[in-house]
Amino acid sequence: MQWFNYIGLIVVALMLAPNIVYAYANKAKGREIVLYKNKVLEVFEQIGRYGSMLFMVFNIPYTYMQFYFSFAKQVYIGINVLLVLIYILCFIIFWKKENIAKAIILSLIPSLIFVFSGIMIASIPLTIFALMFAITHITISIKTAKLQDASPKRKRNAILTIVGAIFSVILIIVITTVSLFGYSTASMKKLQGMTAIDMIKYDTYNDATKISVAVIDNGSITYHTYGNKGEEDKLYDYEIGSISKTYLGLIYAKAISEGEINLNDPISKYLDLDKNKYYPTIERLLTHTSGYKGYYFERETMCTRYSQKTTNDFYGISREKILNRVKKIKLVDKDYKFEYSNFGISVLGLVLEEVYQKPFTTILNTFIQETLGLEKTTVAKSEGNLSGYWPWKENDGYIPAGSIVSTIEDMAAYLNIYMKNSLPYAASATKIIKKVNGTNPAYESMNIRTDSMAMTWVHDDENGITWHNGATGSFNSYIGFSDDKTKGVVILSNLNPQDRISMTAIGVRMMLELKGHFVLHID
Repeated sequence: MQWFNYIGLIVVALMLAPNIVYAYANKAKGREIVLYKNKVLEVFEQIGRYGSMLFMVFNIPYTYMQFYFSFAKQVYIGINVLLVLIYILCFIIFWKKENIAKAIILSLIPSLIFVFSGIMIASIPLTIFALMFAITHITISIKTAKLQDASPKRKRNAILTIVGAIFSVILIIVITTVSLFGYSTASMKKLQGMTAIDMIKYDTYNDATKISVAVIDNGSITYHTYGNKGEEDKLYDYEIGSISKTYLGLIYAKAISEGEINLNDPISKYLDLDKNKYYPTIERLLTHTSGYKGYYFERETMCTRYSQKTTNDFYGISREKILNRVKKIKLVDKDYKFEYSNFGISVLGLVLEEVYQKPFTTILNTFIQETLGLEKTTVAKSEGNLSGYWPWKENDGYIPAGSIVSTIEDMAAYLNIYMKNSLPYAASATKIIKKVNGTNPAYESMNIRTDSMAMTWVHDDENGITWHNGATGSFNSYIGFSDDKTKGVVILSNLNPQDRISMTAIGVRMMLELKGHFVLHID
């Protein structure tokens, strides 16, 4: 959503239509309507009305956040459509009536539309004007209805209407939730009948979408880029998102093999923390069982979201900010339930900086170039031959969690390091060190399992696959290999993780095809 919201314009137009017709019809009949008069309320009502309509259609930079959770746009459209349809229907039902029920319903619904829309895109001005309109408009409408409705059952009707309105709002939320669940279930069933290549072809629906695939089968590597259209030999620069964590895991495997770090060491051994307080061990951070949340909300996150310069919520959160947050968090000495933590991995980045006395980006870039020999793979590069790359500041603390840009050839070479054990510590990086039972029902329905953890690598015990995935605002990716290290897959895309079928679902399907669970289709 940019500065112009065409969906909001349609909603406003549909709400205005019956009001215009109603006003014209009454004017033509010369009908006088008795109205409640209060200059202060009327002024604020008009300010709220026109302000709400204006900000339903136009968004001012730095005053709104856009949709900020999965399926937010669908929820925004679905509930607004339902509310508008109910509004128009109620207008027709109450066309010739002037009573308390009409006043409550026809003032409540547009108020709900404005307030709900403001919340859904976190628009500060829309929410303010919507609340102003709601309070004044509902008050004036009810007081006007009292002047027009002399029915002795007026109070009872008002109570019944309010109860009915509350019930209707709950019903709308339930209908929307059930509809989204139904859509998700239907999509899952459709996925189960598709091959990996079917999914990729479904995803490459326009010329801008690029999906690069590398398949390793008994030492033989094949490459294909879908959506290339005449640029078959072109290498694209993809953000690999959280697959970056596996690079950190490999550095830890190296550091442990060289005696620099011990898995059971608490982070307080390396960082400037209270030595008498419990802090997570290296092992718990590598396996996401430390007790740390996925991330912690900081002021910079809100600034980034409202500036809309990037979809990178971690932009501008410094290493010092992460360390200060660590000092505030209270944990106990135990294995917590698996919770995937970008924050925890970022803390591990701070530990490496203390061990090697260098900035993390220097440590990782040197490791990638000199040890791994990957010339087209860089950390926090923020640029390439595609678009939508996340920007990073030099001092950003979340760089370890997902900042690498790479190509399909480099990523295939990276995967081969594990499959061939070409580094002495590569096997230990992918060796299972903890059972976590972190599989959720949505992932399980697509054969995506998180049963155990290695050093940042995820293990699917049931299907015998070691894997990881990654996603940023404009990219999502997958990497995985079989337990016998004869089959491997890398899939990189410039597709938003919420758009169409994720590379994780495609990657797992392709791995299962390679392992003989399904017929393999490669073209």
